[in-house]
Amino acid sequence: MRGPVIVDAKSGVSGAGRNPSAATHFSEVNENVKPYNLGRHRHGPEMEQTFAGAGTPVAVYFAPHLAPMTRGILATCYAPLSDALTEEELLGIYRDAYRGEPFVRVLGEALPQTKATLGSNFCDVAVRVDPERGLAVAVSAIDNLVKGAAGQAIQNMNLMFGLPETDGLWAAGMYP
Repeated sequence: MRGPVIVDAKSGVSGAGRNPSAATHFSEVNENVKPYNLGRHRHGPEMEQTFAGAGTPVAVYFAPHLAPMTRGILATCYAPLSDALTEEELLGIYRDAYRGEPFVRVLGEALPQTKATLGSNFCDVAVRVDPERGLAVAVSAIDNLVKGAAGQAIQNMNLMFGLPETDGLWAAGMYP
């Protein structure tokens, strides 16, 4: 197994679920960012399973953090490079991989931010290469209340019923 891939993710309070707790009250979350379930969150093994299923077994260290926002996830992922790669080459790989995916926007110079995906089914992604450290860095942002299970369910339903994948998902689900 290669790696590790390190996933450092900041999640809004909505990612903590519907049940209120002392940890999710405004007075606890406001002006505070805190890690939770470091290295033992259930999504870590899910990521490893996905890598293995794609033919690239890799160890993943998942470091989720609760951020003082209602919704959204910003993830910065670090992966060791086995071969030298330029940023332009990595960007090309991402653009090729996501070409034709209507809800993935591969950014160039700009870096993703949660506000740019607010109320949408978009996932914004940007990549960087740190040649001195031999690292590929990918940053992504989503609105987890749309791009999460709800948007996924609508996309899957559309496909099951032979509808365009994008039906019902182009318009913003809310207005800031």
